[in-house]
Formats: sequence, structure tokens, C-alpha cells
Amino acid sequence: MKKFVTRLIYGLLFAIPLMLISYAIAQAGQVEQGSNPSSELSCPACHESFVEAWEEGAHANSVANPVFQEEWDKQGNPAECMSCHTTGFDLENGTWMSDGITCGACHDTAAANHPMEPMAADRSAQMCGECHAETFFEWQASAHRENGLDCIGCHEPHGTELKARDAAYQCSSCHRDRASNFAMSAHSQEGLSCADCHLAELEGGIEGHARLDHSFGVKLSTCNECHAYQMHDPSEVHPENKPPETIDAMAAVESQIVANEPTPVSPVGFALLTGLFGLAAGAIIAPWLERAARKQQNQEK
Repeated sequence: MKKFVTRLIYGLLFAIPLMLISYAIAQAGQVEQGSNPSSELSCPACHESFVEAWEEGAHANSVANPVFQEEWDKQGNPAECMSCHTTGFDLENGTWMSDGITCGACHDTAAANHPMEPMAADRSAQMCGECHAETFFEWQASAHRENGLDCIGCHEPHGTELKARDAAYQCSSCHRDRASNFAMSAHSQEGLSCADCHLAELEGGIEGHARLDHSFGVKLSTCNECHAYQMHDPSEVHPENKPPETIDAMAAVESQIVANEPTPVSPVGFALLTGLFGLAAGAIIAPWLERAARKQQNQEK
């Protein structure tokens, strides 16, 4: 019994420090949510106007946006949503570096020679498409893509708004002749603009998730909204000529999304596991420690 108690004491001497150390390491590994990467803290010093535009834009408020919060709560707060609504998202433990899409999401904030040289940034449509997947899918089928006009050709990446004051002015910056002719048309006289037909609202679309059709094609259903008594869907008159079903961009994207939410490891469980290991290790080496202690006592005598 005495040997058992002795070995238990030695085991606890090993287990308790290991538990405390492992718990501290596990806690340190949990990245504090909502903190800004230190490499981005100096951006406002030189880029004040960009930062001000960003603070008011959709990227900075992608987590705080009430539309997102409502939809996120409705779906049970799935962690995978944060892969696009935060910066530095870690899929394994469900944590992130910063709320919102910060500088580091597009810029190489680790560039050592900045500001002597411009900081590298990914301005490609593919970069935007990593989160705006449905919109990117539609854009790929558009004449804009065929002519090399990507997202930042129309959108200001920091504030996320159009570069022009509204869609009509944005379109006219490239389509000058068409804009001039359109100004004399019946549609213009009725108060319609390019976006009313070429950027139609998608059924069931929510803000940030393909709310507007970026294929820029005018569908017959769009015309029928105003000309219901002048035009009709050919498929209703001639069912045999019904066009093939269109590709559901949302379904194509959702099929690639991981549905299972990762379960983070609890620091307490990790500490208990290392504590058991320390207890076992202490019990095993206890006999050697006892002999070393007796030997030391004999030498002192």
C-alpha cells in the first residue's frame, strides 16, 4: 500500500505540471476572434482614404451585416460560413484572425520591402470568385469576361461599391454609343436604366450571394414583367420547343461546400489526456526515483 501511495504521489508530481502546460498551449492556439493581424495595423497611416472606404463597405462589415447575421442564425451558425466572412479562417478549429475581409485577404501583408515597392495584391476575378462563387459562375458566361472586363473593372475593391455613381453611368463608361442611343428610347423615357434589364434581381437571391444576375443577358421573363400582354413564353404555346433547363449556379456551388462542421479540440480534454500520460509516466519511473533517493540518503550518512 505504501508503494502504491508513493508511486501515486510521483505520478501526480509529473501529471499536474504537464496538465497546466498543455492547457496553456492549447489556449494559446485558440486565435482570438476579431483581432486584427499586426501587419495590417499600419495600413491607415498611409492609406487613410482606402481604409475609410473599406470601413463603410461590405467587406469590412461582412460579419456585422444584419442580413448575414439573420441568415447565419437561421442556419444554426455553421462555421464554414466564416471562410468567406472573415480573414484567416482555420477550418480545423473553426477560429479566425479578423472579422470581415481585411487587407491581408487580398494583399501580401508580409511584403518586407513595402512601401519602397507596391504591395502585391491579387486583383483577379478568380480571387473574388473564391467567395462570390455564384456571381463568378455567371460572369464566366458573360460578354464582359470574353472582353477581359473583370470584377474590379466596375467595382471598387475596398468599398465594394461601383466606381461610378450608379449603374447607368458605369455602363456608359464603356458603352458610350449604346448609352447615347438608349437616352432617346422609350425605355429611357419610362425611367428604366441598363441595370433594370441587364442586372435583373435573382429569385431568392440574398445580398452577397448572387443577388443580381451577372451574366448581363436579358431574359424573356424580364421583358414579360412589363410586356405581359404583348409577349409570351414560347414554351407555353409550343411545349415541344421548351428550352433546356438552365444551370442552377447556387446548386453547383452548394454541392462543393463541406457540410460537416469541424469540431474543435477542447483544451480541458487535451489537458486531462496529458495529465493521464504524466501520471502513468510518474508511476513507471517511481521505483528508480526511490532507489536514487535511498542511495543519496546512504551517502549522506
